[in-house]
Amino acid sequence: MTDNLLSIFEKAPLVLASRKSQLAMVQTELVQSLLSPCRTEILGLSTKGDEVLDRPLVEVGGKGVFVKALEAALLSGQADAAVHSMKDMETTIADGTIIGAVLPREDRRDALVGPYPDLDALPKGAHIGTASVRRSACLHHYRPDLRISLLRGNVNSRLARLAAGEFDAIILAVAGLRRLNIDSGYQPLDEAVMPTAAAQGALAIQLRTGDARSTAATVFVHALNCKETQVCVMAERALLAGLDGSCRTPISAMADITADGRLHLQGAVLSLDGATCFRAESYAGQQEAAVLGQALAKELLSACGGRGFLA
Repeated sequence: MTDNLLSIFEKAPLVLASRKSQLAMVQTELVQSLLSPCRTEILGLSTKGDEVLDRPLVEVGGKGVFVKALEAALLSGQADAAVHSMKDMETTIADGTIIGAVLPREDRRDALVGPYPDLDALPKGAHIGTASVRRSACLHHYRPDLRISLLRGNVNSRLARLAAGEFDAIILAVAGLRRLNIDSGYQPLDEAVMPTAAAQGALAIQLRTGDARSTAATVFVHALNCKETQVCVMAERALLAGLDGSCRTPISAMADITADGRLHLQGAVLSLDGATCFRAESYAGQQEAAVLGQALAKELLSACGGRGFLA
Protein backbone atom coordinates (compact mmCIF):
# COMPACT_ATOMS: atom_id res chain seq x y z
CA MET A 1 0.00 0.00 0.00
CA THR A 2 2.82 2.41 0.89
CA ASP A 3 4.38 1.90 -2.54
CA ASN A 4 1.08 2.85 -4.16
CA LEU A 5 0.89 6.00 -2.06
CA LEU A 6 4.51 6.89 -2.86
CA SER A 7 3.63 6.75 -6.54
CA ILE A 8 1.10 9.56 -6.04
CA PHE A 9 3.89 11.89 -4.96
CA GLU A 10 6.34 10.66 -7.60
CA LYS A 11 4.13 12.28 -10.21
CA ALA A 12 3.68 15.52 -8.22
CA PRO A 13 5.71 15.96 -5.01
CA LEU A 14 4.04 16.37 -1.63
CA VAL A 15 4.21 20.14 -1.09
CA LEU A 16 5.04 21.44 2.40
CA ALA A 17 3.98 25.03 3.08
CA SER A 18 6.32 27.02 5.33
CA ARG A 19 6.99 30.58 6.37
CA LYS A 20 10.09 31.95 4.63
CA SER A 21 12.02 32.79 7.79
CA GLN A 22 15.27 30.89 8.31
CA LEU A 23 13.95 29.11 11.40
CA ALA A 24 10.69 28.11 9.73
CA MET A 25 12.54 26.76 6.70
CA VAL A 26 14.94 24.77 8.91
CA GLN A 27 11.95 23.28 10.72
CA THR A 28 10.25 22.39 7.46
CA GLU A 29 13.45 20.86 6.09
CA LEU A 30 13.48 18.66 9.20
CA VAL A 31 9.98 17.44 8.36
CA GLN A 32 11.03 16.96 4.72
CA SER A 33 13.91 14.71 5.80
CA LEU A 34 11.64 12.67 8.07
CA LEU A 35 9.16 12.09 5.24
CA SER A 36 11.80 10.44 3.04
CA PRO A 37 11.51 8.43 0.79
CA CYS A 38 8.30 10.28 -0.05
CA ARG A 39 9.13 12.91 -2.70
CA THR A 40 8.56 16.41 -1.29
CA GLU A 41 9.18 20.07 -2.01
CA ILE A 42 8.83 23.22 0.11
CA LEU A 43 6.62 26.19 -0.71
CA GLY A 44 7.96 29.24 1.15
CA LEU A 45 5.36 31.89 1.95
CA SER A 46 5.50 35.36 3.45
CA THR A 47 2.92 36.17 6.12
CA LYS A 48 1.67 39.50 7.42
CA GLY A 49 3.25 38.67 10.76
CA ASP A 50 6.66 38.45 9.06
CA GLU A 51 6.18 41.64 7.09
CA VAL A 52 4.84 44.07 9.73
CA LEU A 53 7.43 44.26 12.50
CA ASP A 54 6.98 47.72 14.02
CA ARG A 55 3.82 46.87 15.95
CA PRO A 56 2.86 44.30 18.59
CA LEU A 57 1.52 41.09 17.12
CA VAL A 58 -1.97 41.71 18.46
CA GLU A 59 -2.19 44.86 16.29
CA VAL A 60 -1.20 42.89 13.19
CA GLY A 61 -3.84 40.21 13.62
CA GLY A 62 -2.79 38.04 16.55
CA LYS A 63 -0.60 34.98 16.59
CA GLY A 64 -2.78 33.26 13.97
CA VAL A 65 -1.39 35.71 11.42
CA PHE A 66 1.62 33.41 11.00
CA VAL A 67 -0.67 30.50 10.16
CA LYS A 68 -3.41 31.88 7.91
CA ALA A 69 -1.33 32.19 4.73
CA LEU A 70 -0.21 28.59 5.09
CA GLU A 71 -3.77 27.43 5.72
CA ALA A 72 -4.92 29.27 2.60
CA ALA A 73 -2.28 27.44 0.52
CA LEU A 74 -3.40 24.17 2.05
CA LEU A 75 -7.08 24.73 1.34
CA SER A 76 -6.47 25.97 -2.21
CA GLY A 77 -4.46 22.87 -3.08
CA GLN A 78 -1.18 24.77 -3.52
CA ALA A 79 0.21 22.74 -0.62
CA ASP A 80 -0.52 19.29 0.79
CA ALA A 81 0.73 19.99 4.30
CA ALA A 82 1.78 22.98 6.39
CA VAL A 83 4.51 23.01 9.03
CA HIS A 84 3.96 25.28 12.03
CA SER A 85 5.60 26.20 15.29
CA MET A 86 2.65 24.98 17.31
CA LYS A 87 2.76 27.85 19.81
CA ASP A 88 1.86 30.16 16.87
CA MET A 89 -1.37 28.29 16.21
CA GLU A 90 -4.68 29.49 17.58
CA THR A 91 -6.68 26.91 19.53
CA THR A 92 -9.02 26.43 16.57
CA ILE A 93 -7.80 25.65 13.06
CA ALA A 94 -9.36 26.09 9.63
CA ASP A 95 -12.36 23.95 8.72
CA GLY A 96 -11.38 21.16 6.35
CA THR A 97 -8.00 20.67 8.02
CA ILE A 98 -6.55 18.50 10.80
CA ILE A 99 -3.35 18.29 12.80
CA GLY A 100 -1.78 15.23 11.17
CA ALA A 101 1.20 14.96 13.50
CA VAL A 102 3.00 16.63 16.38
CA LEU A 103 6.74 16.02 16.30
CA PRO A 104 8.83 15.17 19.39
CA ARG A 105 9.25 18.34 21.40
CA GLU A 106 12.45 20.35 21.56
CA ASP A 107 13.49 22.09 24.80
CA ARG A 108 10.45 24.24 25.63
CA ARG A 109 12.24 26.76 27.87
CA ASP A 110 12.90 30.41 27.18
CA ALA A 111 16.47 31.71 27.09
CA LEU A 112 18.21 34.84 28.30
CA VAL A 113 20.40 35.87 25.37
CA GLY A 114 23.30 38.18 26.08
CA PRO A 115 26.33 38.49 28.39
CA TYR A 116 24.52 37.80 31.67
CA PRO A 117 24.30 34.33 33.28
CA ASP A 118 20.79 34.80 34.69
CA LEU A 119 18.08 37.36 35.41
CA ASP A 120 19.56 38.16 38.82
CA ALA A 121 22.79 39.30 37.17
CA LEU A 122 21.07 41.93 35.02
CA PRO A 123 21.90 45.47 36.16
CA LYS A 124 19.14 47.55 37.72
CA GLY A 125 16.92 49.02 35.00
CA ALA A 126 18.40 46.78 32.29
CA HIS A 127 16.82 47.08 28.84
CA ILE A 128 15.31 43.79 27.62
CA GLY A 129 13.83 43.02 24.20
CA THR A 130 10.91 40.67 23.61
CA ALA A 131 7.75 40.45 21.50
CA SER A 132 5.83 38.32 24.00
CA VAL A 133 3.37 39.71 26.55
CA ARG A 134 3.90 36.53 28.60
CA ARG A 135 7.68 36.98 28.72
CA SER A 136 7.28 40.69 29.49
CA ALA A 137 4.84 40.02 32.34
CA CYS A 138 7.03 37.25 33.80
CA LEU A 139 10.08 39.51 33.66
CA HIS A 140 8.21 42.35 35.40
CA HIS A 141 6.86 39.93 38.01
CA TYR A 142 10.39 38.78 38.88
CA ARG A 143 12.25 42.04 38.26
CA PRO A 144 9.89 45.06 38.30
CA ASP A 145 12.83 47.38 37.65
CA LEU A 146 13.55 46.06 34.15
CA ARG A 147 12.81 48.19 31.08
CA ILE A 148 11.19 46.07 28.39
CA SER A 149 10.73 47.04 24.74
CA LEU A 150 9.12 45.44 21.71
CA LEU A 151 11.49 43.28 19.67
CA ARG A 152 10.01 41.48 16.68
CA GLY A 153 11.56 39.90 13.59
CA ASN A 154 13.41 36.70 12.82
CA VAL A 155 16.00 35.28 15.20
CA ASN A 156 19.00 36.65 13.30
CA SER A 157 17.60 40.19 13.13
CA ARG A 158 16.89 40.13 16.86
CA LEU A 159 20.41 38.90 17.60
CA ALA A 160 21.79 41.66 15.38
CA ARG A 161 19.94 44.33 17.34
CA LEU A 162 21.31 42.88 20.57
CA ALA A 163 24.84 42.90 19.14
CA ALA A 164 24.35 46.53 18.04
CA GLY A 165 23.77 47.51 21.67
CA GLU A 166 20.06 48.30 21.52
CA PHE A 167 19.39 45.95 24.43
CA ASP A 168 21.25 44.60 27.44
CA ALA A 169 19.69 41.18 26.76
CA ILE A 170 16.81 39.63 24.84
CA ILE A 171 14.52 36.66 25.42
CA LEU A 172 14.21 33.93 22.78
CA ALA A 173 13.00 30.32 22.73
CA VAL A 174 15.66 27.70 23.37
CA ALA A 175 14.02 25.48 20.71
CA GLY A 176 14.62 28.02 17.95
CA LEU A 177 18.22 28.62 18.99
CA ARG A 178 18.91 24.89 19.05
CA ARG A 179 17.28 24.28 15.67
CA LEU A 180 19.47 27.04 14.21
CA ASN A 181 22.54 25.42 15.80
CA ILE A 182 23.23 28.47 17.98
CA ASP A 183 24.91 26.80 20.94
CA SER A 184 26.37 29.68 22.94
CA GLY A 185 25.56 33.16 24.17
CA TYR A 186 22.39 32.20 26.03
CA GLN A 187 21.17 30.63 29.25
CA PRO A 188 17.91 28.68 29.59
CA LEU A 189 15.62 30.25 32.19
CA ASP A 190 14.10 28.44 35.16
CA GLU A 191 10.48 27.55 34.39
CA ALA A 192 9.53 28.60 37.92
CA VAL A 193 10.51 32.16 36.95
CA MET A 194 9.64 32.07 33.25
CA PRO A 195 6.81 29.53 32.78
CA THR A 196 6.52 28.76 29.09
CA ALA A 197 3.85 29.16 26.44
CA ALA A 198 1.40 26.43 25.45
CA ALA A 199 2.99 24.09 22.86
CA GLN A 200 6.33 25.94 22.92
CA GLY A 201 9.04 23.80 21.31
CA ALA A 202 6.55 21.61 19.42
CA LEU A 203 6.11 21.42 15.64
CA ALA A 204 2.73 20.59 14.09
CA ILE A 205 1.96 19.36 10.60
CA GLN A 206 -1.44 20.51 9.38
CA LEU A 207 -3.22 18.63 6.59
CA ARG A 208 -6.19 19.22 4.31
CA THR A 209 -8.93 16.58 4.37
CA GLY A 210 -11.28 15.13 1.79
CA ASP A 211 -9.27 14.29 -1.33
CA ALA A 212 -6.95 11.54 -2.55
CA ARG A 213 -3.70 13.51 -2.11
CA SER A 214 -4.59 14.56 1.42
CA THR A 215 -5.52 10.99 2.33
CA ALA A 216 -2.16 9.77 1.05
CA ALA A 217 -0.30 12.58 2.83
CA THR A 218 -2.02 11.66 6.09
CA VAL A 219 -0.51 8.18 6.01
CA PHE A 220 3.06 9.49 5.75
CA VAL A 221 2.60 12.41 8.13
CA HIS A 222 0.84 10.44 10.85
CA ALA A 223 3.86 8.12 11.09
CA LEU A 224 5.84 11.10 12.45
CA ASN A 225 3.48 11.73 15.36
CA CYS A 226 4.92 11.69 18.91
CA LYS A 227 2.12 10.49 21.19
CA GLU A 228 3.66 11.91 24.38
CA THR A 229 4.12 15.38 22.89
CA GLN A 230 0.65 15.24 21.36
CA VAL A 231 -0.94 14.46 24.74
CA CYS A 232 1.00 17.27 26.47
CA VAL A 233 0.18 19.95 23.91
CA MET A 234 -3.46 18.84 23.84
CA ALA A 235 -3.70 19.59 27.57
CA GLU A 236 -1.84 22.89 27.20
CA ARG A 237 -3.98 24.06 24.29
CA ALA A 238 -7.18 23.05 26.12
CA LEU A 239 -6.12 25.26 29.02
CA LEU A 240 -5.40 28.11 26.60
CA ALA A 241 -8.79 27.64 24.91
CA GLY A 242 -10.55 27.56 28.27
CA LEU A 243 -9.03 30.95 29.11
CA ASP A 244 -9.81 32.28 25.61
CA GLY A 245 -6.09 32.83 25.44
CA SER A 246 -4.63 35.11 22.79
CA CYS A 247 -1.43 37.08 22.36
CA ARG A 248 -3.11 39.83 24.44
CA THR A 249 -2.99 37.80 27.65
CA PRO A 250 0.08 36.54 29.55
CA ILE A 251 -0.70 32.81 29.89
CA SER A 252 1.56 29.83 30.50
CA ALA A 253 0.70 26.16 30.10
CA MET A 254 3.22 23.36 30.69
CA ALA A 255 2.41 19.64 30.65
CA ASP A 256 4.63 16.65 31.38
CA ILE A 257 4.24 12.90 31.68
CA THR A 258 5.25 11.72 35.15
CA ALA A 259 7.39 8.66 35.87
CA ASP A 260 4.24 6.69 36.69
CA GLY A 261 2.57 7.70 33.40
CA ARG A 262 0.21 10.40 34.67
CA LEU A 263 -0.28 13.74 32.94
CA HIS A 264 0.83 16.76 35.00
CA LEU A 265 -0.35 20.21 33.88
CA GLN A 266 0.77 23.56 35.29
CA GLY A 267 -0.86 26.83 34.31
CA ALA A 268 -0.33 30.49 35.06
CA VAL A 269 -2.06 33.73 34.15
CA LEU A 270 -0.55 37.16 34.84
CA SER A 271 -1.59 40.76 34.66
CA LEU A 272 0.02 42.63 31.77
CA ASP A 273 2.25 44.59 34.15
CA GLY A 274 3.34 41.39 35.89
CA ALA A 275 2.23 42.66 39.29
CA THR A 276 -0.20 39.78 39.80
CA CYS A 277 0.29 36.11 38.98
CA PHE A 278 -2.09 33.20 39.56
CA ARG A 279 -0.84 29.61 39.27
CA ALA A 280 -2.50 26.21 39.41
CA GLU A 281 -1.58 22.60 38.69
CA SER A 282 -3.29 19.23 38.51
CA TYR A 283 -2.90 15.62 37.39
CA ALA A 284 -4.98 13.25 35.26
CA GLY A 285 -4.68 10.20 33.07
CA GLN A 286 -3.18 10.78 29.62
CA GLN A 287 -6.52 10.02 27.97
CA GLU A 288 -8.03 12.98 29.85
CA ALA A 289 -5.71 15.65 28.44
CA ALA A 290 -8.44 17.95 27.10
CA VAL A 291 -10.57 17.59 30.23
CA LEU A 292 -7.57 18.38 32.44
CA GLY A 293 -6.80 21.53 30.47
CA GLN A 294 -10.39 22.73 30.65
CA ALA A 295 -10.62 22.04 34.38
CA LEU A 296 -7.39 23.90 35.15
CA ALA A 297 -8.58 26.86 33.07
CA LYS A 298 -11.73 27.05 35.22
CA GLU A 299 -9.61 26.91 38.37
CA LEU A 300 -7.42 29.77 37.15
CA LEU A 301 -10.46 31.83 36.13
CA SER A 302 -11.93 31.37 39.59
CA ALA A 303 -8.62 32.33 41.23
CA CYS A 304 -8.17 35.53 39.23
CA GLY A 305 -11.79 36.62 39.63
CA GLY A 306 -13.09 35.86 36.15
CA ARG A 307 -12.54 36.97 32.59
CA GLY A 308 -12.36 40.60 33.57
CA PHE A 309 -8.78 39.95 34.72
CA LEU A 310 -7.75 38.76 31.26
CA ALA A 311 -6.38 41.33 28.82
